[in-house]
Amino acid sequence: MNKLRLQQKRHLINLIREFFTKQGFFEMETPLLVPSPGMEVHLHGFQTDYINTQGKIENFYLPTSPEFALKKALGSGFTKVFEIARVFRNRGELGLLHHPEFNMLEWYRPGSYLQVMEDVETFLDYLVRHFNAIPISGGEYWTKSIKRTTIKDCFQTYAGMDLEAGLKNLKLWRETAAKALSEQIPRDDSFEDIFFRIWLKLIEPRLGQNRPEIVFDYPASMAALSKLKAPENMWAERFELYIKGVEIGNAFSELTDSKEQLKRFEAANREREALGYPPHPMDLDFIEAVGKMSPTGGIAIGVERLLMVLSGETDIRQCFLYPVTEANRR
Repeated sequence: MNKLRLQQKRHLINLIREFFTKQGFFEMETPLLVPSPGMEVHLHGFQTDYINTQGKIENFYLPTSPEFALKKALGSGFTKVFEIARVFRNRGELGLLHHPEFNMLEWYRPGSYLQVMEDVETFLDYLVRHFNAIPISGGEYWTKSIKRTTIKDCFQTYAGMDLEAGLKNLKLWRETAAKALSEQIPRDDSFEDIFFRIWLKLIEPRLGQNRPEIVFDYPASMAALSKLKAPENMWAERFELYIKGVEIGNAFSELTDSKEQLKRFEAANREREALGYPPHPMDLDFIEAVGKMSPTGGIAIGVERLLMVLSGETDIRQCFLYPVTEANRR
């Protein structure tokens, strides 16, 4: 237990709530028992059972994100919403930057990821002016405006690789990756496998080192729940926020096409099964709600990770009252 970090976290959460309330966002409270934990291929949920009055068992999950519930609210008429939600992720989510349960801030607003970028600028400025735990040595870092860099430029600058050419030519992508890494690339590596090899080794640690940095316009295959960028649909309207080499938030121009959303979920479940993971149940109410949403931008930010970069903490477990550790299990 780290009493100081717990006190700082409560201060940070109070500031978050204060900021978004002043900005005209409505605070939501979404369920912790949900019909689907989410549909991202590499996220794993906690499952539980509800036994009804007839003794019949119904499956529920703890949410990996409040996104599905918040978007249902958007589809029913809400417009500017936020939540500081408790979320849960299974299967190896334990380390210096990962914990199986944590707090996630999500907000959604009319517009696109461009408006969310502006929100992030204003939000960080508010925290820097009001959060009292920022190390003195880091003060200059926070006074600079946020840097904005395309994913394409990240690959060119830090790996000397042409991402657009790699999207069109897997053989070229493999060859240039081997040269950048000075190692052989496994023959069965997909485009995405190679992307993340380069990203994790050569790019991510260098992001946001001198000031907060937004990296944007991911390949369309990594669109997740985001819209594709017209007219060529090669890129997704998605960005991530990096501070000192740590990913803090993931944002989208939200997809508002129910048919496309269903197709992506079906593809995600096929990929899960190919990897030996059980498919996740479809939340059909969510898919219907997506089609009722107006153009919207949204973002998810890990509260404890945000606390870490603001306070200089290096171990996320210091941000919880009783963190999960391997030693908890006997």
